[in-house]
Amino acid sequence: MKDLKIFITGSQGFIGKLLTKSLLENGHEIIGLDLLKNSIDHKKYTHIQGNIMDSSLLSNSMSASIDAVIHLAAEHKDYGISDAEYFSVNEKGTQNLLECANDNSINNFIFFSSVAIYGQINGATEITPPSPSTSYGKSKLAAENALKYWVDDDPNRSARIIRPTVVFGPNNFANIFRLISRVCDEKFLWVGNGENIKSIAYVENLVAATLFLLDSLKPGLEIYNYSDQPPISIKELVNIVANSASVNVPNFRIPTKIAFSIAGLIDSFGKVFRFNFSFSKERFKKFSANSNYPSDKIRASGYRQEITISEGIKKTVEWYLETKV
Repeated sequence: MKDLKIFITGSQGFIGKLLTKSLLENGHEIIGLDLLKNSIDHKKYTHIQGNIMDSSLLSNSMSASIDAVIHLAAEHKDYGISDAEYFSVNEKGTQNLLECANDNSINNFIFFSSVAIYGQINGATEITPPSPSTSYGKSKLAAENALKYWVDDDPNRSARIIRPTVVFGPNNFANIFRLISRVCDEKFLWVGNGENIKSIAYVENLVAATLFLLDSLKPGLEIYNYSDQPPISIKELVNIVANSASVNVPNFRIPTKIAFSIAGLIDSFGKVFRFNFSFSKERFKKFSANSNYPSDKIRASGYRQEITISEGIKKTVEWYLETKV
């Protein structure tokens, strides 16, 4: 791949920062946009602190010299965010980027969507009709549709939509991190039997998949699920964490109905005080449900997963144990 000039939104986030560093290591020049201050020191990295809702800022930051846009910035909290805010950032923000790409004749665009666009459909593939059940999922689907219209306007345009499942790894403080911290600190309690299957994605693998897609861009639109293979049960996940941390897991289990009722009460407080609690009804649903999202398409295209789920979990546990206070 030739050296590219790439505009990345969300360049200081969990996935975005690792992706940015990987692209820099591969010789690319990066312009990063993020609400956060810069934490990347590299001669080929230019940081812009700002918001994708600021059309004027985008216009001044993007130019015809940019070869591709990779769009990760999004609003994604479970609670404390209104429907209007989700659509304002996730749909309108994407439209703003597409308009600037159009104005500057930028024809390559990679968009990070989410398996949330499938709603509660277990086993969904790229051809499964979307059926989002949350405002987040609906706003991501709206952004996907905006990208589809953009591609249709010019046969020279290339767009790739990545729909990752739950992403985990060092420096991430959500989702799998919560489970890892509770198991490592011996505060974990079982909810249900743990037999439900989960698709998850180690961040280094997701970044490698993104580099693979960037290297194989061709005109048109393609959509790819991303999950590490094979999927894993919650019981297997907990046991890998416990073994990696050399701790025991209690046998006591909370009945599903009781846990769901508690989550409902927590939700009520979260909505009143606009606070994103670590335990919510939505998170409980995700934790207790089967959620397998095959990623056969990207593998059939030639992508090869380098790090196993077990290795990724062990690396994340090591990071947690080294950095926790």
